Amino acid sequence: MEIPMSAASPASADAAEKVQGRLRPVTTFVFALATGTYAGNLYLAQPLIEMIGQDLQMSTAILGVIVMLTQVGYALGMFFAGPLADITENKRLILISVTCVVIGMLGISFSTTPWMFLAASFFVGISAIGTQIIVPLAANLADDEKRGAQIGTIMAGLLTGIMLARPASSFMASLWGWRAPFLVFAFLMTGIGILLTIYTPRYTPKTRYGYFNLIKSMLVLPLRSDPLRRRCIYQGIAFGVFNMFWTTSSLVLTDQFNLNYQEIAVFAIAGAGGALAAPYAGRFADRGLTRIATGSVLIILLISLGLTVPLVQFKYLIVFALTAVIIDAAVQANQVLGQATIYAELPEARARANSMYMTSLFIGAGAGSLIAPAAYDFGGWAMVVSIAAGLVALTTIYWATEYLPAKR
Repeated sequence: MEIPMSAASPASADAAEKVQGRLRPVTTFVFALATGTYAGNLYLAQPLIEMIGQDLQMSTAILGVIVMLTQVGYALGMFFAGPLADITENKRLILISVTCVVIGMLGISFSTTPWMFLAASFFVGISAIGTQIIVPLAANLADDEKRGAQIGTIMAGLLTGIMLARPASSFMASLWGWRAPFLVFAFLMTGIGILLTIYTPRYTPKTRYGYFNLIKSMLVLPLRSDPLRRRCIYQGIAFGVFNMFWTTSSLVLTDQFNLNYQEIAVFAIAGAGGALAAPYAGRFADRGLTRIATGSVLIILLISLGLTVPLVQFKYLIVFALTAVIIDAAVQANQVLGQATIYAELPEARARANSMYMTSLFIGAGAGSLIAPAAYDFGGWAMVVSIAAGLVALTTIYWATEYLPAKR
């Protein structure tokens, strides 16, 4: 049963006023650590698929499901549990999520059969929605004039976790076996849980919905909010292109630059430098420069993608690595600009808007990861870049329509 309260109700506004300004620098730092560790959990298995398969005697068909199950679990958790942050006390949700992730990581570590491993992986994915509760919570706690910069700092932590998890996982597995990364991250998440217990303020939203009405209200948000709809498209495509780049870059580095496994890991670590752009993008958003900043990062992304073709052809590895950093920076800047926009546009529905936004990213990432290997197999790196650059060009044209006169 829905308890009537409109989206713009006075109670919601009063709640926002009471919590604003409670996002202290130490809390921002803890949130950045937490989101990075959360995100890292989802990518630990990617470089270890062959090692895990040999130990647990998995068939080739099952190997392809390992990473997919974690991602599917994350998407389901994000869609069905993430919106609860708009109606439930947020700190409690986050700590429940941390506890479940630790249990899931221990389950993976002690798996003795393929099905135990896959079930625990799915459980970790669906439990890892704490990230998508922390980010809207931070938006609710932040002052309006600092929100973009603080969200940017937290998102920088998330990206760093994604980029460092894979090489870190490879390194630990080479020393102590494939179970080691999952055990280490279980202990890291335990520590993160302690920090979150100490530094996370309590926040209980005043808006009240029944669960099914909550999901229904989330589904219609893109229909009534043009900024949310646009931002889902902008970043869905940008993140799809990001995944196209990183899905096939390892193939390029092996085929064209003759790098070994460890050298590719170093290349991936270099890509984490793109995370530095996130706080600066947040500052642009705080100054009201979101529109022009968005166009700028899309154009930078388009140019950078185009440059990679001759760089690969003539084997300029260092410049190729620098271009990878710029591509990462552009995509992450666009993400922060998008989140700053939707949080300002829909203050009473930040968790639901974030769930829709992140779902669009997941769809883009899945499509990019699916398209890229086939494109590379068909036409090499030039084909991958042609498709990616074409998508970014269309997105840039769509962005330009923001300057058209509004319909009355």
